[in-house]
Amino acid sequence: MIDFRSDTVTKPTAAMRAVMNDAPVGDDVYGDDPSVNQLEQYAVERHGFESALYCSSGTQANLLALMAHCERGDEYICGQQAHNYKFEGGGAAVLGSIQPQTN
Repeated sequence: MIDFRSDTVTKPTAAMRAVMNDAPVGDDVYGDDPSVNQLEQYAVERHGFESALYCSSGTQANLLALMAHCERGDEYICGQQAHNYKFEGGGAAVLGSIQPQTN
């Protein structure tokens, strides 16, 4: 079973580790990582996007989403049990200057 509660809950299998060990790698800053390039291209084609950006964690993806929708000093509305409010270390406030407003 795959557990999607967090990026750190599900552990890779031996087969997954073997693929990761043998994967060609490159510097993603320069667009030289073929695995990342292939994954981003797959997302573009599958979802009809203009482009895609690989995020290494759900926390990073959530922060980027909030920063894409809010300006510094804005508030975002969420519940007190929202994952980004409870478990992401205040990243939106610290890194994005975006304050959570719980309902």
